[in-house]
Amino acid sequence: MLNYDEGKSTGPRLRRGMIIAVTITLIIVGAVGFSLWQREQGTTGIAGRPVPKVVITPTPGNIPADLVVSPEMIERAALKTSSIGTRQMETSLRTTATVQPNSYRETPVMPLVEGRVTRVNVQLGDQVKEGQILATIFSAELAEAQMKYLTVEANLQFHANQAKRFERLADLGAVSRQELEEVNSRLREHHAEHASLRERMILYGLSDEEILSLKSSTRVRSEVPVHSPAAGIITTRDINIGQNLTMRDRLFTVSNLSKVWVIANVYEKDFAVMQTGRSARVTTSAWPEREWSGRISYIDPRIDEATRTARARIEVSNRDQQLRLGMFVDVEIRSGGSTERLVVPRAAIQNAGQERIVFVPVGPGRFQIRRLLLGTEQAGYVEVLNGLSSGDQVVTEGSFFLMAELGRKG
Repeated sequence: MLNYDEGKSTGPRLRRGMIIAVTITLIIVGAVGFSLWQREQGTTGIAGRPVPKVVITPTPGNIPADLVVSPEMIERAALKTSSIGTRQMETSLRTTATVQPNSYRETPVMPLVEGRVTRVNVQLGDQVKEGQILATIFSAELAEAQMKYLTVEANLQFHANQAKRFERLADLGAVSRQELEEVNSRLREHHAEHASLRERMILYGLSDEEILSLKSSTRVRSEVPVHSPAAGIITTRDINIGQNLTMRDRLFTVSNLSKVWVIANVYEKDFAVMQTGRSARVTTSAWPEREWSGRISYIDPRIDEATRTARARIEVSNRDQQLRLGMFVDVEIRSGGSTERLVVPRAAIQNAGQERIVFVPVGPGRFQIRRLLLGTEQAGYVEVLNGLSSGDQVVTEGSFFLMAELGRKG
């Protein structure tokens, strides 16, 4: 049975409990909100003092390094650094080009007689001297010419002796002067024919000594040596043993490659820079450390309709013959003006395959590798298009040591 007095006392206690729970909840929510506000304001709620924000600044110890070298090795390498800055550099035009032979120094080798090839003494790419025997041709034509020469020489000797006899007889009055003149006229004809055959055999390749020694048919030769008309390199070979030749066939091409032509393609917008006599610098990825100097000797007056480019011919000395025919090269044509550009000392740059890199110190014995995009090089400085900023330090002296150490550590 329900007690009425108990129900009356339970009601107020329940209301007080609910009030206490709500109050505690409000206090907690207020404390959390106040704490978040304090964190946003940078102060604590107790002492009211500002709490500084923690900012992590990079130090030499936490900047990432691509190469770490001991202090002893650094001292032994005697490294020196330089600060990157700007420098006045002459403006220029950069374009691509190909290496071609100097057409004025290419000599075709043609046969002097028709015949059959019996020997070939040289291969493509061989260096030859002027007068060197390149091949041998068997020629029936040469043998016939020598036999005819022997006949003409015998007739010449006969008519020379006859002329001497007629001169003596004419002095004695045994023959008339008219008869003597007829004999001398025939002698002059034989002299002319003899000289013509002699020159013909010289053209066939026989020397004066060989012609003088031609006294009988046993000394007749049927092989013609093919001599090189100039010193140079065999750049074409169009014959093989057993091949039959005519006078129109080309046997070899001998090219003098001590000077070559670099043919550059220049767009219409850059024609103002391109002038005959202007200096140019040639480089190639095959030898990054080398450069060749030359001058524009000819500009084609025609423009290629497909590419809208004109061809400029640059004559370049190539005595060591490192520039090969057909090689792709880069050409820089100087314009005469100048602009200020960000540059790096040439000594700081190292080659890592196809990339150009420098070493930037980031702490004692610690170095970062920067990959560079480079432009023009002048007077020991190279334009930096990407990879460095003004004020950066780079290793100049001793960068080769760091490159070797990088390769050793893999």
